[in-house]
Amino acid sequence: LCGSPPNTTFSQNNGIIALTKCASRSAGFACAGWLIFIGLFGKVGAAMASIPMPIVGGVILQCFTMVFVAGMQILGPLLKVRRNSFIVMLSLAFGLGVAMEPQVVAANGVSSFYGKNLDHIYGLWPRHLVCDEFPKVETEASPSSCAVGNNAITVSEADCTLIGGTYTPAVTEMVETKTCANKNGNCCKKYNKGMDSLRTSIILILKTPYGIAVIIALVLNLILPHEKEEEDDDDEPM
Repeated sequence: LCGSPPNTTFSQNNGIIALTKCASRSAGFACAGWLIFIGLFGKVGAAMASIPMPIVGGVILQCFTMVFVAGMQILGPLLKVRRNSFIVMLSLAFGLGVAMEPQVVAANGVSSFYGKNLDHIYGLWPRHLVCDEFPKVETEASPSSCAVGNNAITVSEADCTLIGGTYTPAVTEMVETKTCANKNGNCCKKYNKGMDSLRTSIILILKTPYGIAVIIALVLNLILPHEKEEEDDDDEPM
């Protein structure tokens, strides 16, 4: 929408707020308006793209590092409680885990040429499970043979004629394959659109570090009981 991908949260804004001390909504709306306006003109986009990468990298490095620092500042006092430490530990474990080993969720990982094939066969939810019609490949139902007397041997038709045998050609048939018809993604002729969309959404959330980490944190916060000392501290009069 307006030049922005739909699955981006732009968490670097937290770092910018921490650096500038400006969290005004009007400033955010003004920046959004300028970004939308600039996105409509290719010349301006080309000028932005011409900025040297070291400069862009330096700015981005500060923003995302500040995001980490701001997060540690928020979590710091909370980590004194054992329950909170466990929630943060497990959330980070899942987030960093899928970032380092994405094939656990989606088998294509960072592959390119064989990516569609791997995604179709392997992973947490292989894509072949949402395929309604698989491609067909030619397979050999029965091999060719050469009958010489009471014996049957496997030779070429020319060799069978030379030795005076009776040649029987191989019988082939077209059968569906669930493991891809080639090595370049010819794995399914027709997917179930509803289930395929649901699968894509779930896989996108699970393989995104800040997606799975937030889900784990929310679930643990709901199911883990508070420690007794926490409840006592809350009951004490101010």
